[in-house]
Amino acid sequence: MLDSQVVRVGFVTQLNWSRFGPFWVALAEAAGLEPVFATPDAVAERFRTLEAGAVPTVAFRLAAAQALALGAEGAESVVVPELVRASEVARGAGNDPWVVDLAGSLRSALPGLAPLHPVPSWFGAELETRAVGFLQAHGHDPALVRRALDRARSLARAPRPGGSDVGAGPAGTSTVAVVGQPWLVTPRLVALVGREGERVVGQHRIAPDELRAEGHRVEPRLVDSDAEALGAARLLGRRAAVDRLRLVVDAESGSDAWLAKRVARGAHKPLDVVTVQEALAGRDPVDALLHSRLD
Repeated sequence: MLDSQVVRVGFVTQLNWSRFGPFWVALAEAAGLEPVFATPDAVAERFRTLEAGAVPTVAFRLAAAQALALGAEGAESVVVPELVRASEVARGAGNDPWVVDLAGSLRSALPGLAPLHPVPSWFGAELETRAVGFLQAHGHDPALVRRALDRARSLARAPRPGGSDVGAGPAGTSTVAVVGQPWLVTPRLVALVGREGERVVGQHRIAPDELRAEGHRVEPRLVDSDAEALGAARLLGRRAAVDRLRLVVDAESGSDAWLAKRVARGAHKPLDVVTVQEALAGRDPVDALLHSRLD
C-alpha cells in the first residue's frame, strides 16, 4: 500500500471504459489502492436527482451520476477518461467542452464532487508520465510507484475488436452499420436502434486507431472522436454486405448535429440519423444504457 490506510479510488465506467479501464484499475490495485465502482441503484438515484440542464446529453448525465454516486460511496478521488487528445481543432466535438474537458466540465456543473483525476483513454508516449503522476497523487513511495507500473504495463494496449470485416447476414435481412461518437456506439445502444428484419453491426467492432486513420485521411482537422465516427461511416459504407448506415446522435448535442452533416456529405450508403432519445423510446436510461464494470 502507499500508506497505512487504504485509499479508495472510484472509476467512471460509462464512457470508453474498455479503452482505459483495465489498465488503470490494475495500476491502482498494484499500488494497494482500492478500486470502487458505483452500483446501478446508486447511479439511478443520482441520475433522477440531477438538476435539469446541469449536464447535457444522456451519456454525460450517466457519467455525472456515476461520479456523484462514487463520492457518496466513499471514493476519495474519481477517475474519469479524457475522451480526445489535446488539439487546436475548434469545430465539431472540438468545440464541445464536455468532450474536450470532461473533468473540468463536471467540476463546473457539479460543485461538491469528489476530486476528479482525468486519465487518457488511449495509450501513447505520455502514458508512463501520466501513470506516475496518478500514483504519486495518491502516495509518496517512488519505489512502489515503479513496481506498480511494471505490474500493470502488460494491459497498456488498445482493445483489438473483431475487425471491420462484415459478412453477409441471413437471407431476407438488411445489414445496418451503426456509427457515431465512440461513447455512444455501445453494444446496448446498437441493440436498441435495430429494427425488424435488420442485422445491426456497430463500429465498436473495429479498432479505434483504424477508424481514426480513415477519418483523418478524409479530413485531417478533426478531433479523435469525430474522426472515428467519420472513419467508421466510410469504412463500413464501403463494405458490400452493408446496406445502410445509421448514425446515432444525442438530440441535445450541437456537436453531434455538426457531425451528422459532415457524415452525410461523405456517406457511401443510405444514411439514417437516429437520436439516443428516439432509441430509448421511453425506456429508463439507467436500465437501458448504463455501462457498469461488469458489462
